[in-house]
Amino acid sequence: MIAFRDFYRLLIFFINIFFLFYYSLNLIIFTDEFAINNIGFFNHAVAGLSEIIGIIFFSLAIGLIVILFKKYKNQSPLLVSIFLIEFLIAINFWRYVLTNSPGESDIMTISKNAVIFSLMAIISILIIFEEKRKK
Repeated sequence: MIAFRDFYRLLIFFINIFFLFYYSLNLIIFTDEFAINNIGFFNHAVAGLSEIIGIIFFSLAIGLIVILFKKYKNQSPLLVSIFLIEFLIAINFWRYVLTNSPGESDIMTISKNAVIFSLMAIISILIIFEEKRKK
């Protein structure tokens, strides 16, 4: 039987992996629709940047999957990088929400993304604390 601590560890990893894959697939596969719905407009520069960010998110999700199999040993830089990316993106989204200036998008879409990235950052910090506890 799986222990609660192991279940908790797997759950926080899978939630973070899910959202990283969700955003990466939206940014890579549905570039046009994602840009129009979340940014408010589309051009080739936005498409290129969206695809690059999608590739980065995909790589981070793969990194988390590798950590699941290889355990936490020597994975601190990757975990901290994932946390910082998610945290800084969340802060940026909250800046748009708090100043009520969503640009070409709408405040509800920006708010939704702010909440999701905030949750992802919280989950990432939980993963980091879990790693420190295991040492």
